[in-house]
Amino acid sequence: MRALLLALCLSLSGLWGCAQSAPRAGDVIVVEGRILLKGSEPFVSAVLETKDAQWTLRGLTRQQMLELQSRNAVVAGKVVRPPGEGLPAQLDVQSLR
Repeated sequence: MRALLLALCLSLSGLWGCAQSAPRAGDVIVVEGRILLKGSEPFVSAVLETKDAQWTLRGLTRQQMLELQSRNAVVAGKVVRPPGEGLPAQLDVQSLR
């Protein structure tokens, strides 16, 4: 009986995780990952690499990009382009820590 109850709870929690919708343009989200710099001078961009997607971060200064390179961060921002539309996902940074 315990095994059946545990299996039921695990399957319901798995469905709950799958039911969350993907972010859409205009949504404000919080994502966590590692910040990397991509490109070459003078066209460098900051990218937040998460377990699910890569987000191009908009609104950071060059100094912020250099200071945050190769560090883990939690970024809150507005979705400009969601992941999965064929082009890189973009996020307007509102706060970061």
